[in-house]
Amino acid sequence: MFTHQIDAHLALKLLNTEDAEDLITYIAEDRQELRKWMTWADKMQSVEDEQNFIQYARGRFADNQMLPLTIVMDGKPIGSLDLHEIDNVNRHASIGYWLSSQYQGQGIMTRSVERLLTIGFDEFNLHKIILTADVNNKASQAVAERLGLHQEGTMRDQEIINGHFCSLVQYAMLEDEWANEN
Repeated sequence: MFTHQIDAHLALKLLNTEDAEDLITYIAEDRQELRKWMTWADKMQSVEDEQNFIQYARGRFADNQMLPLTIVMDGKPIGSLDLHEIDNVNRHASIGYWLSSQYQGQGIMTRSVERLLTIGFDEFNLHKIILTADVNNKASQAVAERLGLHQEGTMRDQEIINGHFCSLVQYAMLEDEWANEN
């Protein structure tokens, strides 16, 4: 099983249907906040919905198009993190994530994304990893900035969230930049 231990308490493991109940509980608790940033927040209403997504993500993993991970604290799933849109020809991918509000503000996401960058560059041989955040999602932008990702620009009216166009800030890290900083 794919597991990366970050410290004594925090780990990343391959997303599994056994995680669905814990994850959907956190999604339900945080739905109002998640729906500000995530197009999928209102679609995840049940354990079955989460299990179906996990099965989809595992299929994408089998096709080398996604690395879906669960963020685990002391053995308990507390959020999700992934590499998606993996392009093995042009060697780039994008990062997506969410974390239960109960665990935010503790550096968990920064440490998790940092490990995912290492995995992406070292194990997936990526050249570029992209992180996008809503222009109003300052916490997500702060994760990118703390890790030294470079702001590449703003994609205006890039997504529709809750019926409204939203602009996204794009950050990226290149493999040589990561190697020089780590």
